[in-house]
Amino acid sequence: MLLTSIERIHMLSDEFNSISDDRLTMCIEDASLEVSSLTVPELYQERLARYLAAHLAVLSVVKDQTVIREKVDVIERQYSDPNKNIGLLGTKYGQEYQRILEELGDQLKPKKSINLVVL
Repeated sequence: MLLTSIERIHMLSDEFNSISDDRLTMCIEDASLEVSSLTVPELYQERLARYLAAHLAVLSVVKDQTVIREKVDVIERQYSDPNKNIGLLGTKYGQEYQRILEELGDQLKPKKSINLVVL
């Protein structure tokens, strides 16, 4: 069951126009599976799946690498992986996904209460 659609992801930004529908569908499938395993209200599931799918789609096409080491004699270059170990913080869509989850986490936490039993 897909929780969002290609059209909804395209509405987020024009940057998704250059990503194939097949790739977006795969990202939607992965995001839908991930979100459906969360215990969040159904009202938020489409939105979460949309932002997570957008995050995955952007990561799947990003090729920006920065040179972290360069050697002159016998030319050698070493590149960094731009998304290594930054997870959801790697894109604005991942950041929004994480923000929504944190907001929901605060709302869904059980209220602390004291139960008193008088004997």
